[in-house]
Amino acid sequence: MILLLDVGNTRIKWRLMQDHRVVGEGFVLRAELSELPARLGPGVDLQAVWVSSVAGPDMAEQIRQLFADRARLPIWFAGSSASVMGLRNSYADPSRMGVDRWLAMLAAWHPTQQPVCILDAGSALTIDFVDGGGAHVGGYIIPGLSLMERALLQDTDRVRFGDAARDRLDPGTSTESAVLNGLLLSQAGAVALALDRIEGEFDLVFTGGDGAALCAAVGRGGQFSENLVLDGLLLLGREAAV
Repeated sequence: MILLLDVGNTRIKWRLMQDHRVVGEGFVLRAELSELPARLGPGVDLQAVWVSSVAGPDMAEQIRQLFADRARLPIWFAGSSASVMGLRNSYADPSRMGVDRWLAMLAAWHPTQQPVCILDAGSALTIDFVDGGGAHVGGYIIPGLSLMERALLQDTDRVRFGDAARDRLDPGTSTESAVLNGLLLSQAGAVALALDRIEGEFDLVFTGGDGAALCAAVGRGGQFSENLVLDGLLLLGREAAV
């Protein structure tokens, strides 16, 4: 089996692959990394571990140590490159593009090879455009909903959110609903403005923890793919034949 890991800012998503089948998936918080082997279940025979990580070298070492008792188990960390499988990076230094963005673009563009806009709504909201020829046209990086919410909680004494709904765009009738609706409105408005500024038509693919809510708020169609980075990691790992 191959274990795929998507190490984000707060969570680690995992997927177990056997041949071409998904045999298990889930997530752990980064602070709960040591619990991952137990989550995989007993008797898991791993042939390799493939990792996409936006964390630093300390987390990479923790992952290596987690499997230190399996001395010959190959652990491969994916990285961004100038091009792969027809997808072309727009960065002058391709290694500086976040690997999560790179893999999400690969997973969204490669199956259809049509112009696509990838919207990853996690700790940050990233908006990336890839044309039909596989060229990354460019993108935007914006603080995500949870990051904006934390900033307001830290810098304002009287704003508390409680159980207010987090998926509405209508004007709020309390401070809490005005703030939460305003946060989602700002994200949806940013997406709408980005789409209006780009020339041509792009399919929309949403991912990330707030991706489904953002897709509904934007209201321009598109699809939600929960584990787009893992999908891209699988594509890249097979292409690299690691």
